[in-house]
Amino acid sequence: MSRVRHLGVLIFLVGLCAFTAMAQTEAINGSIRGQVTDQAGTAVSGAKVTIENAQTGFNREIETNEDGYYVFPNLPLGSYTVSIQKQGFNTERHPDVILDAGTEATIDAQLKIGSVSTSIEVSGGAPVVDPDRTDIGRTIGFQEVQNLPLTSRNPYNFILFQPGVSGHPNPELGIPRLLDTNGLVDRVNYQLDGSVDTETDRYGLRLFAIADSYVSEVQTVSSSFAPEFGKIDGDIYNVITGSGSNTFHGQVQFIGRPLGAVARPILATATTPVPAANDFSANSGGKIIKDKLFFFASYEHIKRATPMPTTINPASAAQIGISSSLLATAPTVQHAQWVDVRLDWMITQKHQFFVRYNYFRNKYPFNTNEGGLYALDAASDFRDRAHVLGAQLLSTFSPNVLNELRFGWPYRNEQHIPDSLTGKGPEITINGIVNGFGGSTAVGDRFQEKVPNLNDNFTVIKGAHTFKAGFGFQQNLDTQAADIYTQYVFPNIAAYLSALSGASPYAYTSFNASVGQPGAWYRSFFWDFFAQDTWQITPHLVATYGVRYDQFRGPTSDPNAQFPYSQHFRIPEGDFAPRLGLAWQVTPKTVVRASSGIFYEATPTNLWYNALYNDGGSSSYIASIAPGPGAPAFPASVVNGTLPRSSQNIYTITPNFKNGYAINTSVQITRQLFQNDALTVGYVNTQGRNLEYLRNINLINPIGFLADGRPIYGPASAATRLDPAFNNIALQDTGANSSYNALIVTYNHRLANGLTLNASYTWSHAISDAPEANSYDQGSLFIEDPTNRNRDRGNSAINRPDAFWISSVYAPSFSGINNRVLRYLANDNQLTLSFVAQSGDEQNITGSRVLNGDTLEGSGLNNATRPLYIGRNTARTPNVYQLDMRYTRSFFKLWEKFQPSFFAEANNVLNHPNITSINTNATVNTSGVITAAPTYAPVSTLLEGRIIQLGVRAAW
Repeated sequence: MSRVRHLGVLIFLVGLCAFTAMAQTEAINGSIRGQVTDQAGTAVSGAKVTIENAQTGFNREIETNEDGYYVFPNLPLGSYTVSIQKQGFNTERHPDVILDAGTEATIDAQLKIGSVSTSIEVSGGAPVVDPDRTDIGRTIGFQEVQNLPLTSRNPYNFILFQPGVSGHPNPELGIPRLLDTNGLVDRVNYQLDGSVDTETDRYGLRLFAIADSYVSEVQTVSSSFAPEFGKIDGDIYNVITGSGSNTFHGQVQFIGRPLGAVARPILATATTPVPAANDFSANSGGKIIKDKLFFFASYEHIKRATPMPTTINPASAAQIGISSSLLATAPTVQHAQWVDVRLDWMITQKHQFFVRYNYFRNKYPFNTNEGGLYALDAASDFRDRAHVLGAQLLSTFSPNVLNELRFGWPYRNEQHIPDSLTGKGPEITINGIVNGFGGSTAVGDRFQEKVPNLNDNFTVIKGAHTFKAGFGFQQNLDTQAADIYTQYVFPNIAAYLSALSGASPYAYTSFNASVGQPGAWYRSFFWDFFAQDTWQITPHLVATYGVRYDQFRGPTSDPNAQFPYSQHFRIPEGDFAPRLGLAWQVTPKTVVRASSGIFYEATPTNLWYNALYNDGGSSSYIASIAPGPGAPAFPASVVNGTLPRSSQNIYTITPNFKNGYAINTSVQITRQLFQNDALTVGYVNTQGRNLEYLRNINLINPIGFLADGRPIYGPASAATRLDPAFNNIALQDTGANSSYNALIVTYNHRLANGLTLNASYTWSHAISDAPEANSYDQGSLFIEDPTNRNRDRGNSAINRPDAFWISSVYAPSFSGINNRVLRYLANDNQLTLSFVAQSGDEQNITGSRVLNGDTLEGSGLNNATRPLYIGRNTARTPNVYQLDMRYTRSFFKLWEKFQPSFFAEANNVLNHPNITSINTNATVNTSGVITAAPTYAPVSTLLEGRIIQLGVRAAW
């Protein structure tokens, strides 16, 4: 959509809203709304509606308007009692109205004629069908967060239990892998209490790790969310931290992993050690001043060992001169710790404030270049630190005028440092014998990011409208330093020994080195504003509509950059995104929802980093050359400026850069089946536009063509390169497209009779015309033909036609058993499970050689050259089936509140061999014809075999 069309829609919406108020969907709070009528259905105006949270003492009061409507926006989360009274009618009370993050509970009341002193209690809380919600999302509540099996102790894995999302859990502390989010790869906006927790450099990364011990609930929103939300065209994953109340509460927990019960890792040999882990956590919350000041604090420590055996042949090691002590199993033992402290202060009934501090540290020796064909002196250690500050101020200026101010300041510093065993010299690689010894190519990199951010939202309620407008900004302060290394690659042992003796110092096949000051230091600035309205058009029809504007300003470019495209970075300034959602309550038990809008994604800051760092200047670059003029004699290190620049590959940005966006449309029908059960059937269509992709623009004047039409380029020379000063020029281009269609069926059984159950099935198809650039999971894949992007049109890497999941918590209560012993045994048991069944991952069938002379696209870098007439992502790994379970047995309470419990949990209970990577490499001749098909044999997996953990917990 052009800028003119965007602006036209904006003017239309602003004009439409000029004399009406506009609305909201809560970010980290909840709201209660409804309509009050009499038994004849006539609106009751002036009825007094009171809400109260007994746990914190918070209460608020308002009167219904002339149409009988009322709204309580920006409410702190918790359990509320809603009371409605009007002279001449009985008072109506609705207890146990639970507000989770993003919840808009609708409490309608039909008052009966009578005395106001007579109170009628309506049980059941809010209806299981939310008649006002227009997006696709889910809140994973406290009961599930605390009790679902989670052997990784990584709450980010809960994103896999969001309708329409599929992927693979992370066994450690990172983000889930290969996520399908609206047909796009890893498009997730991670948040903590509504503030920034998204690393800005690439798609799909969280900024800092979080601990399960301080997670209260998780709010997930995917399709067609309100204008308040932005910077993403996929999924929002918002973690809500624990808070205190008038009741003192908390727990202490220890989890251990009995190694004898742990299955060998998938595809591992019989001698591979099994992963070990234990976890200690504690949290506590309560009052400092009743109804006024509350605290919450937590601590967690994970120790996780994943030993990596070294498989270098001892005889070869002795011949090379590698000490036998460097062939030992790499002692990779991770120590991760978290601290969380939060204060909630009810300044007055009109002003509520919280402030939170989080600390994270991770010490991980032998994290990179470890095990397998790496000697111990090629490894590096990983260090990670994070300090996170967050705060929120909710202000009620009048019953109809409110404001929310939210602030965050996360800081993260991660780096790879030498281990005490890391060698001091260049890293030596001997093909097929040893990947590295003597030094490391994985030392010196550092990623440091500070993201101060602020959001302010102002709400005005008028009649059937709730107007909300706001702004936000974040400054991204980034330091990215690359590894500092020198590496020699030899074809065989004899060549290495010849070079080592000095007889043939140029016997290596390639020399790789970082030159100069590796990395870049830069800052970028993101800001936005929005205006939106939720209009109760009729008692049964609600519209949410508005517009959002985003601008993502990059760092200052280098006007003296070697390549002209890098001398100026274009910043798009027309990113207006109109959105509209409708919710129609056809019957009291049936709601139809429809929504559509434009969603811009934040520019990944690696776009600018790549161009600043790999700019072709002589000050810093990565050189890779063969023996010849200008190449060093083994074992010399490189001196700045001594290597030819023609060995460089540089990155640049298209001068026509545009931000990627998606047009998302969804239609849903939700039907209440029983009092606590609802079924939703929905259709989602997402069209990705202006997506980033990579192509090599330095190749010119092809010397021939493959049989399928792909051009063939000759060796580097003035005649075959656009700029002969460089080998390859990687253009970060925009204009790629994607298309996603999905049928999503979701079943929800909210807590009743001890059972909570959620399930979802997605049938979908995702296609795109290029691998996505600046994505964590896709790396740096280039299109096959730098002159024709359409040759890559095919299945997306995350195309999974079928994806099903179910999660359940069951804690039955049997009060009718007369026998005391049987009653004791039958109660205080809890069984939880999560199950995932989904299609395998798409993979490229690749050839054994570079077919078109493009070493960026081909096997020289990414092994991505496809044989003749083979489309992108035409192979698929086996289906994934994973069942995780936990059983908890609680014992008698001590001192009325203190209750110990024991639990056993397991992931992949059936030990299903879930494979996520297969051998798709075919042998081809020089024409690209397959002469030997791929074996499709299992290669690796992101998933684990069966792991059993035992835990004890004491809660109060």
